[in-house]
Amino acid sequence: MNYQYQRGCECGNIDSLEVSKIEAAFELNYLSFSKSECSKCGEKKMSFGSINSPEIDRELLTIWAENIDYLFCPLDEGLTLAQYKENIDLYLEFIDDEIINAEKKNVLIEALCVMIYDRVDKTDKEDLDIINKIATELKLRENQVLFSQHWIMDYIKKVSFPIIGVEYKNSLSSKVDKENHKDYLESIIKESIDKRNSKNKLWAKIKNIWK
Repeated sequence: MNYQYQRGCECGNIDSLEVSKIEAAFELNYLSFSKSECSKCGEKKMSFGSINSPEIDRELLTIWAENIDYLFCPLDEGLTLAQYKENIDLYLEFIDDEIINAEKKNVLIEALCVMIYDRVDKTDKEDLDIINKIATELKLRENQVLFSQHWIMDYIKKVSFPIIGVEYKNSLSSKVDKENHKDYLESIIKESIDKRNSKNKLWAKIKNIWK
């Protein structure tokens, strides 16, 4: 299959660039192409841009996992990965791989939680089976789910966590977290003041020695 980037110009011209599967998957060099000049009028201002992206498979997921800077979608990878229900077992396999970066695992867990969220109001057997499978598997990995919870949006956790069987807690928006955050800030300020006072006392001693 051929993959390409496209950029449209206000003059009506559309420029295309043939790219590899890997380039298209991670939008490599897309930014520079989008800022290039129109081949017809020379204008750099783009009216629209598009990417013919490949489906996420084992090959791409492996490359993604090995490269911390590679993203399937700069805006929200979790939502993008959640579109591939056929990859549930593959995501679980990568979550269990000790070599995989923790942030990548967080994204995969988020994607599985999104799959639950997207199907919670559906009643057909396939969707219910998917919810049950993901919930069962993530419950077995409860510690990893809890570790990734700050990576997942609250509205997703509020729906998916109870189904998984994991305690749901608000993020820093909750009263308890706000109090903890307040205490933390106060401790940092106090530490800074103490250090400053300590330096002032030391400087006073030095000046007394010089007198």
